[in-house]
Amino acid sequence: MSEPAGAPVVAVVGAVPGTVADAAVAAVRLGAEVRVVGTATDSRARDDLAAEGADMGAVTTDDHLDADPVRHTLEAIGGLGAVLVGTDQSAAVVAAAVGTAAQRRVPCVLDPDPVIPTVLGLLDLGAVLTPDEGELADLVRRGASPEAAQRPPAEAAATLHSWSTAPVVVTLGADGVLLAADGRVRRLSAHPVEVVDPTGAKSALLGALATLLAAGEDLEDALGVAVVAAGLAAGAAGGRTSLPTGDALQAALEE
Repeated sequence: MSEPAGAPVVAVVGAVPGTVADAAVAAVRLGAEVRVVGTATDSRARDDLAAEGADMGAVTTDDHLDADPVRHTLEAIGGLGAVLVGTDQSAAVVAAAVGTAAQRRVPCVLDPDPVIPTVLGLLDLGAVLTPDEGELADLVRRGASPEAAQRPPAEAAATLHSWSTAPVVVTLGADGVLLAADGRVRRLSAHPVEVVDPTGAKSALLGALATLLAAGEDLEDALGVAVVAAGLAAGAAGGRTSLPTGDALQAALEE
């Protein structure tokens, strides 16, 4: 894991609490400067995230977020390196976030949990899509057919990737991840650990991936490191408490 010249700046768009909110914590622990844009109807959850070091100035306590403020916030963030977007906000907010990242020419990671129809319409914007196996099947079913959704994950990932130039990262738990990019599919093995609690693994992967892309890393290299971060989280108890620090991740990479 290379050392950036300065802290990479990551914007995280999603609901607090949630998977991408925990990914914001993962990114902070890995040294990113994180700006959260979203909703937090639970003030304690919002305060907990702020205590971790994330900037919560663009988080509303309402249960609704409009697209225009999201767009304006992302446009105004200086030095923005990457945007991580969850689909636990409205379709308009998701589209605004992914579209603004594309407009600013910064990497975007889009986690389709839950799967919403808007996702398929955003593929041409080039965001890195990060479904698990079930979400992958749902996306392929929506875009092709029920029969296509029954294909093995590697074939389904290739199908989804073929619809646009967007990379697809499929998380497979103990079986690692699939990366469909540049017209081919390859598998990256999971980091070898004794699994204690897999709860925080996806958040660790998302936070690490967004942080490394923001720092200018190549997608495949960034994903290789993110898989190790996910393994460290799965090898520790708890969700957010299992997310690794930068020092822990660096030590694991040097083993």
